[in-house]
Amino acid sequence: MCECCSSHKRPVNEIIAVTGKGGTGKTTLVSLMTRILHSKGFSVLAVDADPAVSLTYALGCSPAKTIADLRTKMIEDPEEKRRIKDIPMEEVIAGEAVMTCNGYSLLVMGKSEGPGCFCKINDLLRYGISTLSKQYDFTLVDCEAGVEQINRRVLDTITRLFMVTDTTVKGLRTASSIRGIAGEYGIQGDYTKGVILNRIRGTEIDEMVKKANGLGIEILGFMPEDPCITEHDLLDIPITDIPDDSPCMKAVRDILEKQGFFHDAHRHEDKGTHR
Repeated sequence: MCECCSSHKRPVNEIIAVTGKGGTGKTTLVSLMTRILHSKGFSVLAVDADPAVSLTYALGCSPAKTIADLRTKMIEDPEEKRRIKDIPMEEVIAGEAVMTCNGYSLLVMGKSEGPGCFCKINDLLRYGISTLSKQYDFTLVDCEAGVEQINRRVLDTITRLFMVTDTTVKGLRTASSIRGIAGEYGIQGDYTKGVILNRIRGTEIDEMVKKANGLGIEILGFMPEDPCITEHDLLDIPITDIPDDSPCMKAVRDILEKQGFFHDAHRHEDKGTHR
C-alpha cells in the first residue's frame, strides 16, 4: 500500500470504474485521475483491467507482474502452488501481482497465454479489486472496452461508474447500454453513474448535451481536444507527464472537484505534483 496511507485514520475507499467503447479515452481519464489524486495526498490503486495493458504504459511502466501471470504460475508450477497454498489469496495477489509504478500502486490483469475465456482471470481480478481496495483511498479501474466485465460482475463493488464517450451517437448509445447492464446485473448498492464526453469542441457541447438528455444520460463533465495528449501518445511519453496547465489536466481536475473528490470528507494534505 502507498506510504501516504500511514497518516490517514482510514482510507476513503472509493472504487471508480471507467468504461466505454474502445478508443474513447478511458485510459487517458484514469491516468490523469491517478496523477491528480496522488498529488493531493490520496493513496491510489490503479487497476489495468484491459488485456491491452494501455494504462500500464500510460503511467510509464511495463507489465512486470500481472494477474494472468500469477494464475499461470498457480496452475502450472507445482513448487509455486505449494509455496502459496496456505497464504490468504488477498496477500498472494498483493505480493505477486501489485506493482509500484512511479509512486503509484498498479494491479494489471494481463493477457491470457492461450485462446479461450478470461473467466478465471476476471475472477481473480474481481477478488483483487474487492479486497485490496479496502487499503486505498481510491481504486481506479481502467476497464476493457464493452460490457464483458460488467456482465461477469467483475465490478460489483464500485462506488462510481464513469462512462467515457467521444462525440458520436454510437458512443452515447454504448454508454446507455453499459448503464442498463450495470443495473440489470446487480452492481451492489448506490453508486454515481454518468458520462464524460472526451475530445469535445465548444461548438459541440449543446448538441451532445441534447442527445445525452434524450437517452436519459447524466453528463458529469467534458474533456477537450488536447494537443499535449496527442503529442505524448505519438512520442510514447507517459500521459501522467503532461503539464499541469494542459487543457485535459485542468478539465479532469475540474470534473473531480465538481464530483466532490476534494471536499472535506476526502481532503488530505497536498503532496505536490507527481513526476
